[in-house]
Amino acid sequence: MYLKTLAIGGFKCFERDFSVELHDGLNVLVGENGAGKTGIVSAIRQLFNDSESGKRFIHERDFYRGFEPGAVPAESIGIEAIFSDLQGDELTAFTDWCGREPEAKLTFTASNRESRGRFRHEMWGGPERTKNLEVETLDLIHCVYLPPLRDAEVKLRDGRQSRLARLLKTLCRKELEQSRKAGEMHPLEKRVGDFNKELAESEEFAIKAANERIGGSLKKALGQQLSQSTVIQFSEVNFSKIVEGLRLLFFPDLSQAEATQFRSLEENSLGYNNLLYIASILAELILETDDDRGEKTYLRLLLIEEPEAHLHPQLQIRLLRHLESVSKARGMQVIVTTHSTVISSAVSINNVIHVSRVKKPIAVPLRLCGLSEPCRKFVDRWLDVTKSNLLFAKGVVLVEGIAEAIVVPELARVVLQRLGEGKDCLDDYGVSVINLNGIYFNYFMQLFCDVDGQDRSLNVPVRCAGLTDNDPPKSIEKVNDENGKERDVSYLPHAESCIPGENHALALIPEIAKSSHARLFGSPFKTLEYDLALEGSNLGRMLSVAATLWPESERGTVKPALEKAAKLDFAQMGNADKAAHAGELLYRVECTEIGKGLYAQVLADELARDATGFSVPQYIQDAILWACGLDTQLAARDAS
Repeated sequence: MYLKTLAIGGFKCFERDFSVELHDGLNVLVGENGAGKTGIVSAIRQLFNDSESGKRFIHERDFYRGFEPGAVPAESIGIEAIFSDLQGDELTAFTDWCGREPEAKLTFTASNRESRGRFRHEMWGGPERTKNLEVETLDLIHCVYLPPLRDAEVKLRDGRQSRLARLLKTLCRKELEQSRKAGEMHPLEKRVGDFNKELAESEEFAIKAANERIGGSLKKALGQQLSQSTVIQFSEVNFSKIVEGLRLLFFPDLSQAEATQFRSLEENSLGYNNLLYIASILAELILETDDDRGEKTYLRLLLIEEPEAHLHPQLQIRLLRHLESVSKARGMQVIVTTHSTVISSAVSINNVIHVSRVKKPIAVPLRLCGLSEPCRKFVDRWLDVTKSNLLFAKGVVLVEGIAEAIVVPELARVVLQRLGEGKDCLDDYGVSVINLNGIYFNYFMQLFCDVDGQDRSLNVPVRCAGLTDNDPPKSIEKVNDENGKERDVSYLPHAESCIPGENHALALIPEIAKSSHARLFGSPFKTLEYDLALEGSNLGRMLSVAATLWPESERGTVKPALEKAAKLDFAQMGNADKAAHAGELLYRVECTEIGKGLYAQVLADELARDATGFSVPQYIQDAILWACGLDTQLAARDAS
């Protein structure tokens, strides 16, 4: 069995009608801050007796309250959980929660009426409330919650709440019960008792003498009738007290080491202590899954907020993949919230649930976005640490290569600067530029919209704009350059002479335009650099940048020619002549002497220093405005 659906209303940031569909195994909740990831975890905690962090009680601030003027808190909270895939004994154990349905239902309600410092709440199982909830049934679900700011060192110390003590008690539960029934001591208790006796009687360590002195002092101070007996030993001869006094020590690697080489956890790193803490919890949960040593449970829920705390990227990846592995055991479900692009890229998108807040919180499992299996595998491989930024952004601009990824943020500043400070760059709108390293829009845009005619009700509600080149066919004409090398003479489109390109992604534009959240914008002429060069008087500055990058060691006429061309009056030049210069610029940029990546970097630096007079092609302006949610400006322009 597993927690399949959670419906929430009136709680935290969820006003009403919010639901999230989970799946068996590992669930990774991603999204921007304030979207509701922690609220989902808090709602789950409200249903169960959390064995690690304690029962969560309703507070006044838990009742939903809008931000509009005069907003008042919600009158009640409602949380409903649906459990699916019940089999065998699970159907019998949760029969009251099922009624006549194949799935179990648990409901929690709370009224916004405080009485004696608490808010009245009720819980029941089943489609309808017929009788009070039995605590024994609720305890068949073992819930463990790890907060984002975990004090792992404290949790691993000796004491009653020690994780080590809990694990040992679970491991020895059956043997302890057998010893108690037989009226005997547990073997550990016998061993410690014998050691304490030997220690107390030994003259070698002065313990016997110290104990006699303490007893003598008490007898003199209080007398024979009022005095008490004392004994010095390592622990009470009681299993719980013995294991609660044990401490976990560490050695920095897995090589052989003597006991004296192990150190206290206070000397360990925060990250490794965090991993030790999580490992101790997993050991207990896996133990309950593998055999009957633990208390009888049918579902083990592990809730972890920000598991990346204090961990470098490689450890984050190893931890998440281990969590994914252990969660595949029947009866184990792991729910993780994260802001780490490392973690979100370490698992399949089938495990990822995107949580966003447009007008209200929305949770979209990426496995339900309608991706075919080949497409899902492609996105899994390409969704690396950089590209997984799209799962945390308010808006996304997908581009074909490194040059666009470098230059587009600076072009956005040119487009947005008229809106004023604080609204003049993509960062201000939470928009990320993602380099696809190719024209793979048909794969990635399926996360945001329908691109193949399928009816999909769930897609990531993030503004997504794609920029793709026109890529017209090349001319077959060949000429020799200044060094005698043969080069293609490409077709040079411009406003008076332009034919459709060969880029197959262009065919997606009308289909993607049907989506509410995605648009694909195509270059009207050729490529980013070429189209930028045709715009306004951009060619002068762009040729100057190319001239500065052309190697001094390359003798010839290229550098002087670029410098001379940069001084021409392109504002008065005809389209065909300007296209010829734009074609020459593109050829030089694509040469090994410069390269598109280096050229883009220097051009971006130039625009960051001073973008005065630089013009941005209309299709790039449209993509930027769309991704930033400023498409009302597009609508106003189209209407006029």
